Amino acid sequence: MSRNYAGQAVRMLIVCIFSLFVTGCWDMRSANEYIIVSSMSVTPGEQANYHVYLQVINALEFASSRAKGNSPTYSMDAEGNTMDEAFSRIERKTSRKLELSHMMLLILDANLLATDKGLLFFEFLESMKDIRNDIQLVAAHRVGAAEFTKLYFPENRVSAVKVRMGLDSVEANWGGSPNTNLKQFIAAVTSEGRQPVMSSVTIENPSEQQQSLDAGTNTDRSTELIIDGTAVMRGAKLLGFLNTEETRNLLWTQDRIKNTSLTLQCGDDQYAQVRIGRSRTRLDVNYADNRPKIKISIHVEGAVSENQCKSIMLNKMSGFEQIRKLTEKDIQSHIEATVAKVQKKYAVDIFGFGEEMKRSRYQAFKKVKSHWDEEFAKADVSVNVQAAIMRDGMISENLFQDIPEQSDSE
Repeated sequence: MSRNYAGQAVRMLIVCIFSLFVTGCWDMRSANEYIIVSSMSVTPGEQANYHVYLQVINALEFASSRAKGNSPTYSMDAEGNTMDEAFSRIERKTSRKLELSHMMLLILDANLLATDKGLLFFEFLESMKDIRNDIQLVAAHRVGAAEFTKLYFPENRVSAVKVRMGLDSVEANWGGSPNTNLKQFIAAVTSEGRQPVMSSVTIENPSEQQQSLDAGTNTDRSTELIIDGTAVMRGAKLLGFLNTEETRNLLWTQDRIKNTSLTLQCGDDQYAQVRIGRSRTRLDVNYADNRPKIKISIHVEGAVSENQCKSIMLNKMSGFEQIRKLTEKDIQSHIEATVAKVQKKYAVDIFGFGEEMKRSRYQAFKKVKSHWDEEFAKADVSVNVQAAIMRDGMISENLFQDIPEQSDSE
C-alpha cells in the first residue's frame, strides 16, 4: 500500500513540475511592450560618441485588417556616449523596449569606422545577447549611414530587406560583395593571419521623396541603392574601399565565387561574354628568401553566352581555344592587380593568406605571425588559371559569318 502511495506521489510530483513549464514562461514578453527593430545605423555623434538610428517596423501596416496606408517603417534616433545610453534614450522616447533579435542589418558610417571608437563598438555588439551574431555588417560609402534607415522602396517596403536581398544576390550571382556577418568579422579581427572586411553600400541620387510613401508613385525613380564593393579594415578601423570587380578578385582567392560573368575584349569595340558556372581555388603559401611565396591556383568552367568577335569562330576548336586563353588571362591579370593594390595601398592581408600558411606550415608562420601584414606587403604572388570553355545555346556559331555578303550594285 505504501509502495503504491509512493508511486502516486512521484507521478504527482512529475506532473506538478511539468505543469510549471507548460503554464507559462518566466521571461515571457508581451508584444505591446516592444518595438521591433529591422536595422540600425551608427554615425559619430555631434554631442556624444555615437548617434544611433533605428529603422522600426510599423507592425499594424503588416496586418491587412488594421493597415491604414501609413509607412511600414519609421526611424528613431538618439545620441549617447555609449551604445547602451543611446538605446536607453530611444526607449524613453517611445515608452517601450527595443526588440533587437530580429535586426538583420547594421550600417556603419565611414567617419565612425575611421576613428578608434570602432573596437569598443564591436566589443559591445559581441556582448549583446539580443543581437544575433549573423547580423550583416555594411559600411556606408559616400553617404551618411543614417540615410539607409529612412529609405522606402515599394517593392520591399522594409529597406533593410532590400539591402539584404541585394547583398545576397550580388554575392551569389556575380561575386561583388563579401557579405560579412558579426561572427565572421570578430573572427577576422582576432585572427593572426587575416584582417576583416565588410560590404560597402551607397545611395545614388538620394531624394526626400524616397523617404516617403510617394516613392511608390514615382514612375521615374532616380534614387538607387547600390552594393558597391568592400570596406578594407585593419582591426576595427577603416582603411579604404575596393570596387565590385576588385571584390570579385578578393572572393576568387578565397574560393567563394559561385557564379559570375566575364566581358572579354577581342578587338576594337568587340567583346565576348563568358558565364562562369564552376570555380575552384587552391592556395599554397610558403616562406623562402626572406619573404612569403603565395601561389593561387584557380580552375573555372564556363560557357560562351555572347560572341561579337569577328576573328573567333566557335564552329572550330580553335575558337574555343582563343576564348579559353582570353578567360585565363583576364582572371589572372585582374587578381594579380587587386592583390598588388592591397599590398601597396593598404598593406593588410584581407585575403587570409596568413591563415592558410598557419594551417599548412605552422612552424614557418610562427616566426612571422607578429608582423604578418608587413610580410604580406612584400610577398611574391603568382596566379595560375585553368579554364574549360564550352558553347551555351547560341543558334549561330558566329552571326557575322552567317550574314550573306551584299554586293555594291544591290
